[in-house]
Amino acid sequence: MKYLLICFCLLLFADALAQQDTLNKKRKIYFGLGFSLGGGGNRRLYGDVDFYLQKRSNYISLKTSAVERIRIFYFGGLPEPHISDVGILVGKSYTFNRYHYVKFGTGVSLVDQVSPGAFLYNDCDRPGGCLFSNNVYETIRRKTVGLPLEMKYGLYLDRTAAVTAGFSANLNNLQSFYGISLGLVVGRLKDKVGRRY
Repeated sequence: MKYLLICFCLLLFADALAQQDTLNKKRKIYFGLGFSLGGGGNRRLYGDVDFYLQKRSNYISLKTSAVERIRIFYFGGLPEPHISDVGILVGKSYTFNRYHYVKFGTGVSLVDQVSPGAFLYNDCDRPGGCLFSNNVYETIRRKTVGLPLEMKYGLYLDRTAAVTAGFSANLNNLQSFYGISLGLVVGRLKDKVGRRY
């Protein structure tokens, strides 16, 4: 499965390399701050935040993402398991028809996994009594290096904002994860393009 996903991403990346960017970019450096939220499989919530710098069709991004189960009323064990990463990605971004763009990137990341271990105690003595008590377990934290991947489509709202839809994944030896999300990017995204008559 991992190798299939890598081959798929490389195929899309190679196809994008053959395309030409149709947006006339006058500035040397562009930047954006993005936020995304969506599903991470198995009824989990996926979210990410990234800041990127772009020159022509090349970009570099500092990105953090996480996958966690969200429960409004949760009276289970603590800590609640989750996995997150912080990474640097490089890739290509192509604009077409002046208002649409696609991005493909990969890089390296530090992955942090938190999971419950041995049972320690029940916090029944806290305010609120045993009605809202939790079993508290030992916190097991493991770290590793992962391979982050991202594919993203964006629609420019203007020069400073865009809405996005994307697929992100992290392949690692602890717990690989993925997310399909919608988001918003703000920053200096492109130059003003005059109307075509």
